[in-house]
Amino acid sequence: MSLLALALALSLAQTPCRGERVVLVPFQPVALSTAEARRAEDLVRRTVEALPGACLESRADTVARMRARGGRLSGCSDAACRGAQVLALGAERLVRGVALGVGGTRSVALTLVDREGHESHATLELSPSEAVSGQDETRAREALTSLWTARTGRRVDERPARVLPTVLVSAGGVALAVGVGFGLAARQSQKTLSTGSANCGGEGQAFRECFTARLREGRSRATTANVLLGAGALLGAGGTVLFIWELP
Repeated sequence: MSLLALALALSLAQTPCRGERVVLVPFQPVALSTAEARRAEDLVRRTVEALPGACLESRADTVARMRARGGRLSGCSDAACRGAQVLALGAERLVRGVALGVGGTRSVALTLVDREGHESHATLELSPSEAVSGQDETRAREALTSLWTARTGRRVDERPARVLPTVLVSAGGVALAVGVGFGLAARQSQKTLSTGSANCGGEGQAFRECFTARLREGRSRATTANVLLGAGALLGAGGTVLFIWELP
């Protein structure tokens, strides 16, 4: 390759793309592995790159910017703060996302912020399979198109209701309450078994069968309690993260 051709290639490689500069912040996973969150992020990144009028910053450059700012964006309580963050990143628009994996489904809660700090929101439902499907790509285009074309100048108090965080927190509360109930029942079973007789009558084979059944029941209650308490804590944490993420 001649020096002229090499210089031309380098010049073209360094030419910035035309359009509104967009920064896509690495997704925050909730009840989802880092690898799955990255796949969802890559899907959204490809979709943003294909939007007309969008000039998406590379992930490497965004990660470097985020590291220089401490690794993550600080929480904002008003539009002025959010707008300042977009300006500080040298962007016209900022895309954030929370990758969720609760209830056996995978989804991404997307937020688009402009320089004035106004926000638009969309939820991207993903297929349960790990590989990205054509349906996932179609849904991503629809979600990003709706965000990109939305009028983001509406007042803060006109934002849509936070349905998903409310559902997660409510489901978590129910799971915790039921888990506590099973935990109390398991403790009662433990007390009954600790007496040695487990309130079982009879002798020999009949006694052994009764005692085994009571033991099995106690273990089942304890396992159910642990599962429900863990699920309740996870759902509550996910809902809390989304509430904080969507603070006006």
